[in-house]
Amino acid sequence: MSQTIFTSLYERGEPFALIDTRERREQVNGHWFGSTHVPLSALTSTIIRLVPDRHFPIHLLDWQNHASDAAAQQLSQLGYQKVTRHRTSTPDNFGQGFVQGEYVWSKAFGEVVAHTCALPEITPADYLAHHRDARLFDVRPTAEYAQFTIPASQSLPNSLLLANMEALEQTGAMALLHCAGRTRSIIGACTLKAAGYRGPYAIFKGGTQAWQLDGFEREFNATRLFAKETDQVKPVKDFLTKWHIHHQPLESADLADFVNTNADALLFDVSDDAATGQPAQHNIVKISGTNLVQQTDRSIARYHVPVILFDHGSGSRAAFAAYWLTAMGFTVSVADLSDRLANIETESRAVHNPPQYRALTTTQLLQHRDAGGRVLDFRSSQEFTSAHLAGSQWANISELLTGEKATPEPVAVTGHSIAQASDTADLLDSYGWQIAGLYHWQAEALKQGDVQTGNLATPIDECALFAGRHHGNMQDSRDYLAWEEALPEQIDAHIRNQWHHLLDRNQA
Repeated sequence: MSQTIFTSLYERGEPFALIDTRERREQVNGHWFGSTHVPLSALTSTIIRLVPDRHFPIHLLDWQNHASDAAAQQLSQLGYQKVTRHRTSTPDNFGQGFVQGEYVWSKAFGEVVAHTCALPEITPADYLAHHRDARLFDVRPTAEYAQFTIPASQSLPNSLLLANMEALEQTGAMALLHCAGRTRSIIGACTLKAAGYRGPYAIFKGGTQAWQLDGFEREFNATRLFAKETDQVKPVKDFLTKWHIHHQPLESADLADFVNTNADALLFDVSDDAATGQPAQHNIVKISGTNLVQQTDRSIARYHVPVILFDHGSGSRAAFAAYWLTAMGFTVSVADLSDRLANIETESRAVHNPPQYRALTTTQLLQHRDAGGRVLDFRSSQEFTSAHLAGSQWANISELLTGEKATPEPVAVTGHSIAQASDTADLLDSYGWQIAGLYHWQAEALKQGDVQTGNLATPIDECALFAGRHHGNMQDSRDYLAWEEALPEQIDAHIRNQWHHLLDRNQA
């Protein structure tokens, strides 16, 4: 595959999606910058959420194996009519758009921001020696702050900075912003700069990882919350106006018509910092504004498509996310909701035809196993290790199709739902596997002796790169921070230059 595939698609200015259907471990170990990770094992539910329009142009990275063939087949069965396959291979070295890691789009952008904004940075040693009177603020979502933070730090998510600037200034102290590494603290500090914050502020360089690397202990289960939810609406509106971000109020009664008028847009409700991608009314996705900026290459699969952010409250979350998504090159507007959106339940299966395979009862599944039949569990590795049928085998569809030939004996397929098991069985069947039946995992239907737990060695659906950085592995922490800082030189130069141009314009 040409190293310029993403740039050539992007420069056309036409809507497109570039997807990589390998599993998480392989994709993190090396992928083409700008591609969106949609693993084959979760392709049906993920692609329908990210690209609901079956006529939208999808460019599929073809790694020339059965798993890529299966991905193309599944997209066709789901009704996607504009799928282009690009023969792809792994280059010898990283760079020129071939990168490692997760959330690379946002993290590379954060490093470009850091180099552009010339932010003051304070190391743990500097803090302890000269800045003990500063106030530490953890700018990650509060749930992440509660997992671990730097002692004495307070929770102030990036998405609530604008609504809390006055309270921040009134402390009279330096605001020392940190995250787990670098990216989100960089974005937070530059948000204050863009808003004209009048108090002193700086980045705590390296975040909790640098704190550990210098030999200090993190704090767990902290509950100190600085941010207020809906205070100070005026600074938010002033910020939106200053940066020419279109925004408008929206009554609940007008929501359906508004969504219909903007049918081609990407719709996100960023009102809840705890949201992680839950579906809401009218195909609107609920997600933390902070994490939307942090995880664009997982949450925004379509380029050159307008983005609309919904917010209920002060609008701080949407204003923050809109500013940074705009600086990344997305076209963004904000709608202030009069009421909160409710979550909705959705079917994971897009095609509602009944499965062609029999659904196994618990008794039938046990009979199949006890007769020497093979039981393959295609749930996530985390679900499998938490609880699985004794004698069953964890399996991943990509790994199985790539590494194992079909066996003549029928296999029972376990999934977290019948829909997921049926999708998996369809792919297995097309490659010659015999299907004994489908089982919807339900631990409560099994006897205690039939349920086991256990670990798997580096499963293909988990990231192994820098995996120990939050669990005491100091070398992983060092390598992770060095990886972040080196990213700008590895990505497509066209995108890096565009970001510099947009950031220069935003600081003018």
